[in-house]
Amino acid sequence: MLLSMTGFSSGGVEILLKDGRKISINIEIKSLNTRFFEVASRLPGSLSFLETKISSFLKNKLVRGRIFLSITPADGDAQLEAITFSHPQVQSYISAAQKIKEEFNVSGDLTIGDVIDLPDVFISKKIEIDSSVQNQILDAIGKVADQLLKEREAEGENLEKDLKLRFGLCKNAMAKITTLYTKLIQEQKLLVTKTLELSQQGNEEAKVKLEEMYSTLNKIDVNEEIIRFESHLKNLESLLESKQVEKGKRFDFILQELMRETNTISAKCSNYEINSQAIDIKVELEKIREQVQNVL
Repeated sequence: MLLSMTGFSSGGVEILLKDGRKISINIEIKSLNTRFFEVASRLPGSLSFLETKISSFLKNKLVRGRIFLSITPADGDAQLEAITFSHPQVQSYISAAQKIKEEFNVSGDLTIGDVIDLPDVFISKKIEIDSSVQNQILDAIGKVADQLLKEREAEGENLEKDLKLRFGLCKNAMAKITTLYTKLIQEQKLLVTKTLELSQQGNEEAKVKLEEMYSTLNKIDVNEEIIRFESHLKNLESLLESKQVEKGKRFDFILQELMRETNTISAKCSNYEINSQAIDIKVELEKIREQVQNVL
């Protein structure tokens, strides 16, 4: 089974705060492909201290990918803040008003209405997020992450079907190369045999040509490359069926080996039909490489 690295999921949950209030938060997680694991979090100020813990939590679940996490209180960040007054500020206002009365002999009293109209009297304070609230948030993130994993599985199934199709195309093309190569070798060996007979009869030109033909025969020998290609392709098919979770990087490495063998075959055999099949293989390998960039 393959897992894709791309996916999106979201969900809402009700969180019980320490002061007894309940707030609703919305969670969104988006995952894109990348070589490693990284998280970009957009959290309310009151939850920013949880960023490292959330990142570690998501890594255990999602393993690899570029993860974008967003947590938003349904009714705004103010739900995670408490409004209180600035004691030093209010004390300063009251002290200043008392001095004005004494110094300028002004009558009257400062009322609550007067005080709350003064600037910077009220301040916003982050509410305390205790371990219980943290666990509720992590549990909610975990549920959304589980939904994302299902998205990854669904996308992985589509990738697997496409990869199997392209593996089959590569296998068929290499089978054609094998047939063409076998025919080419047989033809070349037949020419060598005829030239050898002429050489043994004392034909000097045949003797010189025989050395060249031996060199050519040795050069176009791609039997080892064909065997290695088929072996690497079997490894890819086995990896596709394995229960291993992370497969993307291994896929990428094996594909490099397949491309190397194909290039060698193309370089050693200057035969139009063989080169044509080699090009078809390289086109499919490139398509496979693009697809496996998305595999976990």
